[in-house]
Amino acid sequence: MEVTVAVEATVGSPFAPHDGADWHDLIDTGSTRVTGYPVGAGWVRETRTEEGRPTAVLLLMEEPALPGQSVRARLVALVHALVDGQPRTELLCVPAHDANFAALTDVGTLRAWHADEATLALVLHRLDPAHHWRVAGCESAAAAEAFLAEARHGYERLTGRLE
Repeated sequence: MEVTVAVEATVGSPFAPHDGADWHDLIDTGSTRVTGYPVGAGWVRETRTEEGRPTAVLLLMEEPALPGQSVRARLVALVHALVDGQPRTELLCVPAHDANFAALTDVGTLRAWHADEATLALVLHRLDPAHHWRVAGCESAAAAEAFLAEARHGYERLTGRLE
């Protein structure tokens, strides 16, 4: 499923293919990456979660996006986090038609991109340093689609645009 993500901020990340077959460098100590693909934080328009907020998105990109840009993306996973102890759910997406991310299709491929729960929490904290983040787990792209469908329905209920 494709969505349009309104990007609010972008930070660097250690996320990249495990084989180093890209232009991102590795440091000398083990396989910890110094650089990786940027991650944008944003949201999907015309959606509302149970908390009344637009659906939050983490967007793994080849190049950083400027705040205010819209990026066409496809769903990869549903991320469950705790923000200062309060539950929060975010979509993890990649650009819809970027060949660099063709192999990143579901939650099962995230670990091969150094995207485990601890690293996701680190990136989320970099995007929002005023809060403590802990990632509790990730679900499939299908779960992300179901979450997004419910958030779109929530927006329709709020605006009276039920179909």
